[in-house]
Amino acid sequence: MDNPMPIEPNPLFPRMFIIEEKRKESPTVVSLYLRSVDDQPFDFSPGQFNMISAIGGGEAAISIAGDPTDTHLLIHTLRIVGNVTRSLNTLQKKDPVFIRGPYGKGWPTEQAQGKTLILVAGGIGLPPLLPLIYKAKQQRGYFKKLVLLYGARTKEELLFMPFLEKMAQEKVIDLHLSLDRPSPGWNGHVGTVITLVSTVQFDPQQTVVFCCGPEIMMRFAAREFERWKVPKKNIFCSLERNMKCAIGICGHCQLSAYFLCKDGPVFPYEKIQKLLTIEEL
Repeated sequence: MDNPMPIEPNPLFPRMFIIEEKRKESPTVVSLYLRSVDDQPFDFSPGQFNMISAIGGGEAAISIAGDPTDTHLLIHTLRIVGNVTRSLNTLQKKDPVFIRGPYGKGWPTEQAQGKTLILVAGGIGLPPLLPLIYKAKQQRGYFKKLVLLYGARTKEELLFMPFLEKMAQEKVIDLHLSLDRPSPGWNGHVGTVITLVSTVQFDPQQTVVFCCGPEIMMRFAAREFERWKVPKKNIFCSLERNMKCAIGICGHCQLSAYFLCKDGPVFPYEKIQKLLTIEEL
């Protein structure tokens, strides 16, 4: 009797996870720490995303914010802005959630190996970059230097500060913070995150830049690094659109010739440079 053909896993079939912990990161942002009920490992690459849902609450694409080396714990950080995230926010410890993924192309870490890697994060754009910090902690020396330029509108909107400060103290990252406008008790830099670029010393030919945040921020950040002679091919951006199938079939996340779920969400800046200048595309 011939051996049966192996059955490929269905990319649309979700796995059940249980909320192990729920943390309030800011007035409008929460993190869900999830553990699978089947105790099977969950592998992902930094920059990838999952489709996450609650029973009867719809489904949303959320980047993975945890440690890639911990294959049994998933961290998803979400801003409470729509029906799905509001539904997820009602869940508590031990409640079930359902995960499809991981999907998409992540950060090209191999291109940054042995070089200075500068992460540029605006607001909720920080979580997709966090797996890179975990990677740098676990693999000391993988990056020559890891710099984080992180900006938010107010002090209350700076996320994961205890973790970031700890990583800075342990010299895993070189941390630079900025607020768009002054906040009570803030003595740090004031201005957009782009104004932090000039405060960092780097060799432009040996530097790679990963950007995540509002598209207008990424567009001007990329231009600023170009002005400092970082090669365009060394600049990458993570884009966001509403997603449904996450496997390039429905077309919901189409951006010009690209499907963000399949061709992205991380793109070389030189591929999307013109697209970032088109309003409401």
